[in-house]
Amino acid sequence: MGLFYSGRVVEFLWLVLMFISVYYYLRKVEKDEPLPRIRTLPATKAIEEGVGRSLEMGKPVHFSMGSDGAYLTGSAMSTTIASLALLRYTTRLCARYGPRFIMHLPSQGYAIPLIEGVIREAYLEEGKPELFHRGDMHYYGWFTAAFSPGVYESFARDGVGLFIHAGSIITYSFPVLEAAKIHGAISVGGTPRWTATYIFAIACDYLFIGEELLAAGAQVSGNKLLISGLASEEIWKFLAIGLLILGLLLKAVGIPFDKILVM
Repeated sequence: MGLFYSGRVVEFLWLVLMFISVYYYLRKVEKDEPLPRIRTLPATKAIEEGVGRSLEMGKPVHFSMGSDGAYLTGSAMSTTIASLALLRYTTRLCARYGPRFIMHLPSQGYAIPLIEGVIREAYLEEGKPELFHRGDMHYYGWFTAAFSPGVYESFARDGVGLFIHAGSIITYSFPVLEAAKIHGAISVGGTPRWTATYIFAIACDYLFIGEELLAAGAQVSGNKLLISGLASEEIWKFLAIGLLILGLLLKAVGIPFDKILVM
């Protein structure tokens, strides 16, 4: 029996390249060497502008990870980490400049202590722990249909200058984003879930398109491990694009590149 099954050689080589890229950037983190710079996205810039606008209008900043956007397991966990990084960044800006901050909690009750800890720590980092109020963390229960009416009511009662709606979100996005627009807010949002991206493109003033949300979370967190993971992923993307272009060129001149890939 051979070392490799037929059709798995290229997959194995691809796996080796992935491992090498991850190891390379982890070593750079370990040695405290410079990592690739992540450009600041327009949606990230809009958050600070929106916080300033909210202060001028005398209205609060609202943040939402969606009605069920706090997954702590599975593939959606990376999106939750990015959303928490944006939450910390936004809360720090609110603590620094002064507008009230309101958090609309997801239905996953097990994530509430984690979210509260992030908000408390953000206020503490800015030297203003007294500005934290648990009453500004709104929980609508496990029944997610209560989420949208609860957010509407908060917009109408408290006002809204900036609404950030970002996370692993599918449902109840368009109604709350439209409500924010009706109440005169700037809306910033996004999700890596492509099935819901069109909703954010329609309703948001500023948008994180797909994995831009993960990149923004890594950037604002300053966490070198997150940045190194993002850099490794970009290498895989460039390699995949390179293979695609090479395959098209070779196929055009009659070389069966597709058969090479299934070695």
